[in-house]
Amino acid sequence: MEVPSPSFKLTDFMDVATLQEIQDSFAAVANVKATITDAGGNVLTQPNPTRDFVERQIAIARAEQEIPEAQKQGREYVAPIIVQGQKLGTIRMSIGAGAAIDDATAGKMSEKFQIDPKAVRQLARQLSGNPSARAAAVQFVTMIANTVARLCFQEYELRQRFNELTTIYNVTMMLAEPRDLKKLLERTVRAVCEVMDVKAASIRLIDEERDELVIKAVHNLSSQYLSKGPIKLGRNELHSVAWSPRGFEYVQNMTTDPRVQYPDEAAREGIVSMVSIAMRYRGRPIGVLRVYTAMERNFGQSEVDLLKAVAAQAAAAIENARLVEERLQSEAIERQIRMAAEVQQRMLPSGPPHVPGLDLAYTYVPCFDLAGDFFDFIELPDENFGVVVADVSGKGIPASLIMASVRASLRAQVDNVYYLYEVIRRLNISLFRDTKPTEFVTLVYGVIDARTRRFTYCNAGHPPAMLLRGGEITELQSDNMVLGIDPEQDYKQNFIDLHAGDTILLYTDGLPDAMNFEQNPYGKDRVLAAYKSAGGGSAQEIADHLLWDVRRFVGLSNRSDDLTMIVVRVT
Repeated sequence: MEVPSPSFKLTDFMDVATLQEIQDSFAAVANVKATITDAGGNVLTQPNPTRDFVERQIAIARAEQEIPEAQKQGREYVAPIIVQGQKLGTIRMSIGAGAAIDDATAGKMSEKFQIDPKAVRQLARQLSGNPSARAAAVQFVTMIANTVARLCFQEYELRQRFNELTTIYNVTMMLAEPRDLKKLLERTVRAVCEVMDVKAASIRLIDEERDELVIKAVHNLSSQYLSKGPIKLGRNELHSVAWSPRGFEYVQNMTTDPRVQYPDEAAREGIVSMVSIAMRYRGRPIGVLRVYTAMERNFGQSEVDLLKAVAAQAAAAIENARLVEERLQSEAIERQIRMAAEVQQRMLPSGPPHVPGLDLAYTYVPCFDLAGDFFDFIELPDENFGVVVADVSGKGIPASLIMASVRASLRAQVDNVYYLYEVIRRLNISLFRDTKPTEFVTLVYGVIDARTRRFTYCNAGHPPAMLLRGGEITELQSDNMVLGIDPEQDYKQNFIDLHAGDTILLYTDGLPDAMNFEQNPYGKDRVLAAYKSAGGGSAQEIADHLLWDVRRFVGLSNRSDDLTMIVVRVT
């Protein structure tokens, strides 16, 4: 149980009117003269004796005129009002002749001041029946003093609980404010010092990378003490105990406790006792709240509970601040991704070009804002026209950056190199230099000669293009390796002569690999069936039909890959 501060006074807990009422009730029951003084002997109440009491006192004084002064003073008994070892005041009683007291009067007093009614009636009868029953009188005044002390301590505890609840409320409201977290934590440790009447306080958080507790907020500790050295996680038994189910650890004297890492520095700083309170968030330790005193001090359970509540609020505020910081960083990244996606979109064709003798269409459905799929239409000399579809391994930002690199490199090569296999070979070497071993690209690049209707193509590990002719589908196979794995790889090109009505479909694996809710893929067979069923339409109708059919199959299931198609129809 906590000890009231020595600065407290009796009137801090009871006003003079209440003390006067207690004194008058006691004097009436015991038929004695009584006064109440503070710890310094100053009279707080005024005597208010009955007429019978005054008359008896005059008679006693006349009969005892020759009694020495010292014995006259001996007729006054003093009962101290003590709360947990601290004297707050006294009740002084002068013994006189007794008078009969009814049980009703004694019962009212016991009920008013919460004293055992049997004890009050018994003592009252002893005093009334025997004027010289000094022992009973002393016992009675002691009972009253103890009752006053108990009432004072109850008031003290109520004030303590109110202050603790007020502190928790203030800390909660303070930490909930959208302000700088460091300043809020510093205000928290300062408030703890003021409420707990301690020398200093600090908040340290776990830094797993450095394997230590890092100071985040401090009040009334010198920079010299704070720079004493790191507090390692693995070497400090105090924190292990604090993070146990107990939730705290106490050090009576930091200069002599072997668990303290820096006892000499603690002595120089003038800190003696310490309590370390665990800070947890959803059961996970994140730090400690430490409280330091200038003299040895035991912390009561209510004080520990208060510190635990403050530590819990601080831990929640810290984690909330981290979540806010992560959210802000995430929003910043999302803005950057949207900007990058806009740039990526500008790299892709805004629509199919107009090429005499050819009907062109495309479908591009990225899985995320930034995609790893890539397609392009390339105008070449001598009425040649290039088409390309590529798929970069992975997704998101890395894949989109590789995609941009592939596009730039391919565009640079086709402007200077005629043979497709040489374009792809150089592209392969460039990718090998600039990517990781786990990163690669599949790609099919074809050139259509509008004059001869010859389609020349080079496929680097990509799903083969599909030629639809007369209701039959032929896959334009190739055994070339993917790009970016082997810089020594040679590539081969193939060609096929096209006829009026022929259709070529180039696509990425996002088409056959699309999954429904049962995790079944759309599959190549469905691609072939949908392609055949739409074969009589325009290039755009074929592309739209394939996209509609795969979406019908997938339903509301989330897409897991980009989907890209180019349809070339010979008119």
